[in-house]
Amino acid sequence: MAISDVSGLYAAYGLVAAMIIVPQFTLIHPYLHLLIMAPLLVWMGCQRSLLEMRKAPEDSQVEVVSKKDAMQFPLIGSCALFGLYVVVRFVSKEYLDALISLYFGLLGTVGLFGFWRDPVTDLLGGSGFKKFTFSINWKFWKKKENADPFTLSFSMLDLALVAASGATSVAYAFKKTWWLNNCLGSAFSVQGIEMLSLGSYVIGCILLSGLFVYDVFWVFGTEVMVAVAKGINAPIKIMFPKILGVTPLPCSMLGLGDIVVPGIFVALMLRVDEKLKLPSQPYFYSNFVAYVLGLVLTVAVMHFFDAAQPALLYLVPACIGTSLLTAACRGEITFLLNYSEEKPKDEAKATQAGDVDSDESKKEQ
Repeated sequence: MAISDVSGLYAAYGLVAAMIIVPQFTLIHPYLHLLIMAPLLVWMGCQRSLLEMRKAPEDSQVEVVSKKDAMQFPLIGSCALFGLYVVVRFVSKEYLDALISLYFGLLGTVGLFGFWRDPVTDLLGGSGFKKFTFSINWKFWKKKENADPFTLSFSMLDLALVAASGATSVAYAFKKTWWLNNCLGSAFSVQGIEMLSLGSYVIGCILLSGLFVYDVFWVFGTEVMVAVAKGINAPIKIMFPKILGVTPLPCSMLGLGDIVVPGIFVALMLRVDEKLKLPSQPYFYSNFVAYVLGLVLTVAVMHFFDAAQPALLYLVPACIGTSLLTAACRGEITFLLNYSEEKPKDEAKATQAGDVDSDESKKEQ
């Protein structure tokens, strides 16, 4: 299924571009800018997640979050966050900026390429371009065992997009402007929602609940979260200018976690609608509206108290509560609580056994 098969996805890409280009010339109020940009990225990520789910299993690159992953994530995230805080406090800013620039220069190239490859290829009819195939047996120590080589297939359009992605990432590394930051941050957000799948509804609730506590503790209980967000000049947030024509440019910001974490839950609700074959998509639209209203509440509280707010404090109850309310109104509470996209253990074992048999047959040949 192509990008063009999803109504409004091209328009969404155009609107993201407008939200990056227009504010360089005409100021958009940062609150309005945030309330357009974040839901837009969530919507795009959800639609692309559905497209990825419809692919054959061997073609899909989705990573499924298990129950163990969901329970460990807040702890691992806390360790990583505190580690970054220590780095910000004790490592010279020049060395830190150089390391971050190198890391995100590489990561940004991959992220941007994945973000705009499908729409540009679909729009230009790139599927008809001549393909070049390159293979290498990187497991050279297993060459005698006929190990599967690494194969890379690409077109000239792909090379042009890689070059454009790399140029954008390099420009960010040197310039660090808000709009280049948002180019990379938008790509990471959409790709994160697209490529991460919650294994089940219960796993989604566990993950969101754990990160709810994580976000509240690190924002209200310590200075760590705010210090890292302000001290690390990296595309781990979306920035919204407060005024134009001054240096340094003051910006409001929203962390990518406040887009991706609720986003993968809203994407799960879209796949629930797909599973139930509901054309009106009640689970998706109710949760998407709940996400927007949660953001509105976050902005309102932040403005009233003039202090940073943990967005997940408002987004998590909004998303989980709305999904349960929707299921209750439809009489599908049991279905929702039992909904799972994880493979049964027996099926997973059978798949592994089939892979082993296939490898053995190749060796015999």
